[in-house]
Amino acid sequence: MLKQFSEFALVALTGLFSVAPVLAQNSTSEIDSEHSTARLYLPSTRNPDSNLNVGVARATGVVKLNSGEPATPDFDFTIYPADKKASLANSVADRFEEKPNYTVIAFKSRRVVSLAADTFRVSGDLTLTYVQQTVSYDPSEGYSGPTYGPSITLSQTQPASFEFRRATPSASTANAHWIASSSISAENFPQLLAAISSTVWPVFVADEQCTTPSNVGGEDYSGPACTGERVVTAARKDLRCDAPATVGEDFSGEVCTQIAPAIVTPDQGQSLSAKRHHKADSNHIVANEVQIQLDLFTTSSSSTVSVASGQ
Repeated sequence: MLKQFSEFALVALTGLFSVAPVLAQNSTSEIDSEHSTARLYLPSTRNPDSNLNVGVARATGVVKLNSGEPATPDFDFTIYPADKKASLANSVADRFEEKPNYTVIAFKSRRVVSLAADTFRVSGDLTLTYVQQTVSYDPSEGYSGPTYGPSITLSQTQPASFEFRRATPSASTANAHWIASSSISAENFPQLLAAISSTVWPVFVADEQCTTPSNVGGEDYSGPACTGERVVTAARKDLRCDAPATVGEDFSGEVCTQIAPAIVTPDQGQSLSAKRHHKADSNHIVANEVQIQLDLFTTSSSSTVSVASGQ
């Protein structure tokens, strides 16, 4: 009788463990906006070897590393001009000024597919929010140019995918480095190409520190003194620059020559067509893609425990 009871207790205990939920531990890391960058390119499928790096933007957000084999990451990040805020609503000044050329690009992952060790294809929603200034034209005898009205904020969302590669060892959850890229056709997302090409992207300065000099209010005061590391745009691939054979007193720098058809923005392409009576210029190719290259650095990590499923 005692033996039968022991066998029954063992079976019951085994069953209890089999239905118990499994606890999974996930970690969430912050994207360091002081060092994380997004390079924005305007390439053309007609000339893949030549593209135009129109700007280097700032990136912020979070990376959530889900437990599993392999562990898969979820990305929620925002790309924005280096001298602005990540959201128009973050600053009172931004809400009231609403200056044009303010472009914000946000991405939220929906599906992650593992391609190789530490390499993933991440699909999700890419949302473009940008400020556009209204313009009116009155081609009358007294016409003196366009009249600019108030700014309006527009938003558009389209599906997009990035290929992410982890450049640091998998064992490190905090202080990780992710590299990613995505190519988005202008045909699928024309608003994105138009906004990126028309936005003025300021210089990205990493670790910027500004101090106010002691001569505030003086005649020679020129503003706060700032230090930091400038992240410049990539050199154009359609130009070759060489120093002249002889350098004299009149030396003014390298001489650059065009070695391939130049990539121009859609607006520039329209201007060229108008000047040439809508004839194509063989030395210029209008960009028809947006390419985003990301360098994301995470700085801190917090862990959460969630119930995965029963066995």
